[in-house]
Amino acid sequence: MRQSLLASLLFLLITACQSPEPADVVIVNGKIWSGVPGTPFFQALAISADTITETGDERTIRSFIGSETKVIDARGQLIIPGFNDAHIHFLGGSMGLTQVELTPAKSAKEVDEITNTFIRENPDAKWITGRGWQYTFYPNGLPDHDSMNGIQTDKPLFVRAYDGHSGYANKAALALAGIKRGTRYTGFGEIVFDASGEPTGLLKESAMGLVSRLIPDPTRQEKLNALRKGLRYAASMGITSAQNASGSPDDLNLFFELLRNNELTMRYAAAFSTDDRIDDATIERWSAIKDSIGFNNSMLRADAIKFAIDGVIESHTAAMIGKYDDLTETDPLATGQLSMETEPYRNAVARFDKKGFRIYTHAIGDRGVREALDAYEYAAEVNGPRDARHRVEHIETISPQDIPRFKQLGVMPSMEPIHADPGTMAVWQKAIGQARIGYSFAWASMLESGAKLVYSSDWPAAISINPIRGIHVAVNRRTPEGFPEGAWIPGQRISIEQALYAYTFMGAYSSFEEHRKGTLEKGKLADLIVLSADLFTIDPMKIHETKVLLTMVGGNVVFESNP
Repeated sequence: MRQSLLASLLFLLITACQSPEPADVVIVNGKIWSGVPGTPFFQALAISADTITETGDERTIRSFIGSETKVIDARGQLIIPGFNDAHIHFLGGSMGLTQVELTPAKSAKEVDEITNTFIRENPDAKWITGRGWQYTFYPNGLPDHDSMNGIQTDKPLFVRAYDGHSGYANKAALALAGIKRGTRYTGFGEIVFDASGEPTGLLKESAMGLVSRLIPDPTRQEKLNALRKGLRYAASMGITSAQNASGSPDDLNLFFELLRNNELTMRYAAAFSTDDRIDDATIERWSAIKDSIGFNNSMLRADAIKFAIDGVIESHTAAMIGKYDDLTETDPLATGQLSMETEPYRNAVARFDKKGFRIYTHAIGDRGVREALDAYEYAAEVNGPRDARHRVEHIETISPQDIPRFKQLGVMPSMEPIHADPGTMAVWQKAIGQARIGYSFAWASMLESGAKLVYSSDWPAAISINPIRGIHVAVNRRTPEGFPEGAWIPGQRISIEQALYAYTFMGAYSSFEEHRKGTLEKGKLADLIVLSADLFTIDPMKIHETKVLLTMVGGNVVFESNP
């Protein structure tokens, strides 16, 4: 009897060891890319609470199915880690969803049509505001009163370019701002005047503030409602984490409210916008916010600072080492503009570096990029080297001598492939000229140098938030329609695996979160998406057709497409 009892206990022990604790969710019948380059695909995974508890073959994972387990049949579809948009302006983009949305426009005529439709559908709007027109729509690369005369309204109107660095104000808006013949502006940017000295309606960079400051601020509730709409939109695009590239503590508080209400369906990292005039009291206040949130909160963090050292190529406000190809030596913007003087900017960077912040610097021109790298190098000299993971944002053009410095300094190139969509590049390329074209949006060169490339959208300063559209450009350097036939700067194309890695793991790495997200591995957060096509096997020119079928954040489904 004793032997029989021992045998029974041994059997129960073995059985218990062979039957793991049931998972909350099991995903089976998939083609799962872990996100670790070079590793094999697997079929299934198990999730308990918000964490992946096991990965492997179908038979192994099915042993985690219990009576309460939710089983998701992926039906052979590709599953990858959720997208981490490492440079986004989420509140601005979300507010834009409630304003004139011009990114779908393909011409100046469509800008007029979309705007007029919005005006008719919103008769109570006191201002008409929006964003999304492209420089290529207009003969001189910039709209004016003549090219915008198809918009039918007597109300003040202000619509920004898709990149947010230029804006058009109609005559009613200019009058309210007091902008007229002879108005002088000496800050960063420009009021554009025509040959007769009259304002054209076009404002560049900080000059836009002359008009935008007059637009009534949205209420807190309007912002929260816009964020809810933005979160649904981001989930439909497979974005499970976002790192904001502008903002304030007040903006961060909106996300805290959503988190408290269990409405935050995306992991969010805030960045506070600043410049070289920052005072010590503000630095201390922001440091206290950073430290109070800590780094164990998987949904919210606030440990980044955002500078902007220059503007953009199309409006000639990006800072260049040499002259713009389409301007004369005597033009005031012949080599663009720095938004801050070198020494005050470097000192401000060093002060934030000393407090342990991650630092982003918007730098689009090759001189702007060099200034940012110099500032980070200076901070390391003053404060001592550390694993800071500072970043340079955009880097649309760069001197080849500066490419190796990213690896040498431990600085990350943070870039948006969607900005290199060849269909938007005519005005940009004319300004840059042929001599500098080889190092334009130099993703391949960055990777070859050993730099840690991270991808994003820059939404709403982009023609699309969709990471799939960005990945299409990264791999093909062609529009969805196939332009140009031989690819735009084909030597800078990268592989699908490299593009996905930049949009998933490297986003997590850039915010010191690689230990808990960015890949689909045991012990990592269950942030994943199911796609409609296998990006690794389809014709690369069909990447843009791929849709997100399901988005999961921490084991919870936050988006599922209609069958």
